Amino acid sequence: MPSVPSVVLKKIVKIQRDFLWDWKFDWRKIAWASREKVCESRDVGGLGIIDIKVFNTTLLGKWISHLGSTKGELWKEVLG
Repeated sequence: MPSVPSVVLKKIVKIQRDFLWDWKFDWRKIAWASREKVCESRDVGGLGIIDIKVFNTTLLGKWISHLGSTKGELWKEVLG
């Protein structure tokens, strides 16, 4: 199964970064935390921002697992 194109991943990451640390005219937002900290789970003090590349890989793995565990379903025949 193909993953999300790298151009799309970069665009999504740019949107996430611009939201938190965007340049505005002649002033810059203060980076109160690093990207690594922001992407940590909220349970450990981060904001829970999803690392989109890891998320995409995880979802592909889930689909592959589901594809291997089901038999005789129409959607499996279409993909196969």
